[in-house]
Amino acid sequence: MYPISYEADFNPTPNRWTTFFRLILAIPWFIVATFWGILFAVTHLIAWIAIIILGRYPQWLYEFNSGVVRFSVRTSAWIFLQTDVWPPFSLSADDSYPIRVNIAPAAERQSRLKALFRWILVFPVLFVLSYGTSYIQMLAGLVAWLTIVFRGYMPQSINDMLTFVNSFHARVLGYLAFLTDDYPPIGLERAKAATAPAAPPATEPPAAPAA
Repeated sequence: MYPISYEADFNPTPNRWTTFFRLILAIPWFIVATFWGILFAVTHLIAWIAIIILGRYPQWLYEFNSGVVRFSVRTSAWIFLQTDVWPPFSLSADDSYPIRVNIAPAAERQSRLKALFRWILVFPVLFVLSYGTSYIQMLAGLVAWLTIVFRGYMPQSINDMLTFVNSFHARVLGYLAFLTDDYPPIGLERAKAATAPAAPPATEPPAAPAA
């Protein structure tokens, strides 16, 4: 199981007004994201040096950087209309929030070599993230905005598309932040096929009465 996972509760009838003004309403989150991003630029560098020297992720750094990843993904999912609920400004996990980014505890040891060459290793998925999934996310967000504002509902297919993209973004950001040494896969968030109900046990016919 990959150490970074994404979950999103589906709301088929979001609020039209908060959807219409989403980018304006998101201004405070843009400001907070800038603040967290500046701090993350420093802590990310410190984490890189620490892993190369010590071979492990200092706990306080891991908690802060994983929190920034969590905040970024939750806020992005809200901006692109996968949820109506205002995202928290904090970095901590919140199981009651409709968007959940689950991050496993820090590993006891991490590869110094993989950390040293992380920017080279992450380049292929960053290319996909920048020129592939980001455009899918923008298209899905636009379709969601038009459908919610004019029709009053979120299409299930668009929600699934956003889940696919946001899941991949969460894994790439986590990998970039050294939260795991495992390369981020694509497609873990695909819906599982519904399990067919188990057939009831066969019952034996009643015994014939004795003559």
